[in-house]
Amino acid sequence: MAEGIILAGGESRRANTNKLLLQVNGKSIIRHTIDSMKPYVDKIIVVTGKYHDELLPYLFDVEVAHNEQYERGMFSSVLTGVEHVHDDFFIIPGDIAFVSGEVFEALLGGSFSLRVPSHKGKTGHPLFVSKKLLNDLLAQDISSNLKEFISNYEVEKIDVDDPYINIDLDTLDDFSFIVKEKERN
Repeated sequence: MAEGIILAGGESRRANTNKLLLQVNGKSIIRHTIDSMKPYVDKIIVVTGKYHDELLPYLFDVEVAHNEQYERGMFSSVLTGVEHVHDDFFIIPGDIAFVSGEVFEALLGGSFSLRVPSHKGKTGHPLFVSKKLLNDLLAQDISSNLKEFISNYEVEKIDVDDPYINIDLDTLDDFSFIVKEKERN
């Protein structure tokens, strides 16, 4: 089985609050993200940053890696997480909380070293990375980004029927939309 990296090091500037602690159906966003990934991985590494201390009570069953350089951007958190994996792995932002199990299964069943889900022609999260690319990824400069890294390889796009691969919570309006969607389902 694979491992998982959840990126939770951001500053939530657009939401103006720690969006990962917002509640949907009585559970924090970060717990939704962890719980959706958990059945498909052997271990989860949550990379924290600015809100490290606030998140800790919600991270009781995962490995925590604190990114001291979180202000340098998301790729610094990616590199922090990658230092803790030893197998194939998923990378997902902590605010992409409602990805279905079918997405994880579809990505695990792919054959390329890099795999992304696609819904109605639009790629989303999580990203699957083969352990064969670990050293290449770790060799990237902290000022790089995942898009730049991925552009060096052929990526397998796997069609899925899950709009949540593209729904993140950047603002409180995004959060309100998610709450309404989840109340309907």
